[in-house]
Amino acid sequence: MDAAFLETYTIPLIIGAMALVIALAFWLERKRRSDLMALAASMGLRFSPEGPDLYSLEGTQIELFRLGRSRKAVNMIEVSSSGGQIRVFDYRYITGSGKHSHTHNFTVALIACGSSVPHFDLKPETFMYKIGELVGFRDIDLPAFPLFSEKYRLTGPDEAAVHLFFTPRRAAWFESRPGLRVQGAPGHALLFKDNRRLPVEDWMLFIEEAKAFASEALK
Repeated sequence: MDAAFLETYTIPLIIGAMALVIALAFWLERKRRSDLMALAASMGLRFSPEGPDLYSLEGTQIELFRLGRSRKAVNMIEVSSSGGQIRVFDYRYITGSGKHSHTHNFTVALIACGSSVPHFDLKPETFMYKIGELVGFRDIDLPAFPLFSEKYRLTGPDEAAVHLFFTPRRAAWFESRPGLRVQGAPGHALLFKDNRRLPVEDWMLFIEEAKAFASEALK
């Protein structure tokens, strides 16, 4: 294979491969949207291809909605609950630039709730967080609930307010449900799991978890 052949065909092949990848990504997004629309219809819920507007999300003061750039919310299913309005949607933002840029994807449940919710961040405890505590990075422990403090890392700017919010009933609720991520701010709480979008087949269970969280842990 000579240099002339490579020069003639390599660039078109690269362009064709890139076009195929873009077309596949576009098709997968359309299929995801169609599948979520069908799921919402099967549950008798309202679906919107767009999520909450970014201005209102930033106004919640939830930490996740203030990170990165090129933020976008799509594929929203709205759920009525005795614990407050729930909006479940895909959310993304980008950090870094150029070849060092990274897109962070989530499926989240945003719950409108009472103004008594303080600013806090609750995440599963990991080995790295335990190492951080040894070198001075503190979290908020609940002495009466050692299992909660073992399973979760809890932080917030107002430790007294966080202690008041995490009542024994709430601490016990989280103890029985390991692996959750929750961020709070006055009037809102955000529930999510991993730094990824959930597969469509996992949305029904996630919606039920969000409803349980709103009615059992936030009330």
